[in-house]
Amino acid sequence: MANVTFPFPFPDHLITLLPEMIVAILAMALLLLDLFISKENKVWTAYLAIMTIVAAAIATIQLYPAGSIEAFYGFFVFDPFAAFCKLLVFAATAIAMILSLQYMKDENHIGEYYVLMLFAMLGMMLMISATNFIILYLGMELMALCVYVLVGYQRDVLRSNEAALKYFILGALSSGMLLYGITFLYGVTGSFDFSEIGAALTAADSSSHAAVLLGLVFVIAGLGFKVSMAPFHMWTPDAYEGAPTPITAFMSVAPKVAGFAVFMRVLIDALPALQEEYTMILIGMAVLTMAIGNLAAIAQRNIKRMLAYSTVGHVGFVMLGLIAANADGYAGILVYLSIYLIMTLGVFAIIILMRREGIQGELLDDFAGLSKVRPGYALAMAIFLFSLGGIPFLAGFWAKYAVFIAAIEAGHLYLVLYALLFSAVGAFYYIRVVKYIYFDEARVSFVFTESKLMQVTVVLTALATVALGIYPDPLMDVCKQALVGLI
Repeated sequence: MANVTFPFPFPDHLITLLPEMIVAILAMALLLLDLFISKENKVWTAYLAIMTIVAAAIATIQLYPAGSIEAFYGFFVFDPFAAFCKLLVFAATAIAMILSLQYMKDENHIGEYYVLMLFAMLGMMLMISATNFIILYLGMELMALCVYVLVGYQRDVLRSNEAALKYFILGALSSGMLLYGITFLYGVTGSFDFSEIGAALTAADSSSHAAVLLGLVFVIAGLGFKVSMAPFHMWTPDAYEGAPTPITAFMSVAPKVAGFAVFMRVLIDALPALQEEYTMILIGMAVLTMAIGNLAAIAQRNIKRMLAYSTVGHVGFVMLGLIAANADGYAGILVYLSIYLIMTLGVFAIIILMRREGIQGELLDDFAGLSKVRPGYALAMAIFLFSLGGIPFLAGFWAKYAVFIAAIEAGHLYLVLYALLFSAVGAFYYIRVVKYIYFDEARVSFVFTESKLMQVTVVLTALATVALGIYPDPLMDVCKQALVGLI
């Protein structure tokens, strides 16, 4: 038998890509298998998709590294930071699928819905482990294209189609901006690799400074769109309102985790020489993001739009960790994202439980008098909202505490005082919903979706919000340990 010579040697540490391979292979298999599953049994597609996520999570935990491992010719890195962020994405995707079981059961082509969620998750996994702009961009576009379709999945709903079109157009614009920024950085450094770009920029002379700054601005703009930083947040309210509510929950958390993971890796590995420049840009964007997110949320009567602007406001708070640019700041980002995942998915679980006649259960008036009919749901909703507002001693308080302290340590006291002001503004519109729940008379008849899995989700997220508020130390320790290999 003739010897076969390959152009490249077999990649080292290929086992570290096992979670990605599991998701990719099983998602494609599930897409084919769904053709043979009858409409009455489509729920099994969801269960198999959730089992795929569980298998990927088990593989990630089993492979959890002690340090940084580069694989696939240096295009892919697997370290504690990547593993932790992927586990967050797995949790967000699996819970979003659980929230979809009742919500989407009567929709057509439901099998493709869960497969698209798996491929979106795969894109996020690639983003998190990318060591260069090529893999980063491929992962980001895989995620984005799937999410565009998921936002407009209810094709017979006008607002869903409108939201998807707006999101797609603005998303394409942001991708172009990101590519434009990458082009400038490549032109100056001759590389797409984060570490090589970082080394080249450190040694670069002043003649290329203008091109580097232009590249920096466009890269931050492109990445900022994905995490809803102002002024690149304009797609968020329409997309959140028009998307199926489980997809709104999914978009609120999973892409934010992947986006901030990419932000941290790019700023630390590729742009350390520009820390002073990107800090000034991020401070301006953080001020604008906190102001727009929290002030615009006050005027909203639709709770999904309110939570969309709330997300923008929370992104502004998370940016304090990037601005701090120290170990406590990066750990604070992971703490914030972990706690935000729990609180937000709990809120959306209750909103979905209240769904009836298509979109009812989304207006603030629909929550009036909830405590008199379902005191358990009312209590859980109050816990989530108080926590999102940063009320001591619930989990959300410690999320803000972590990034605020890191920013103060880095010398940004005035920025933290500004953030505290808008945190108080945010508490107002959260507490307003609690006022509807406990002090107003019912304005609609309450008809709840009965789903044991969703009820368990509400209970577990509420308990986790309280438990982390009382004793946050284990989560904070895990998040600090997850930075091994990143800094």
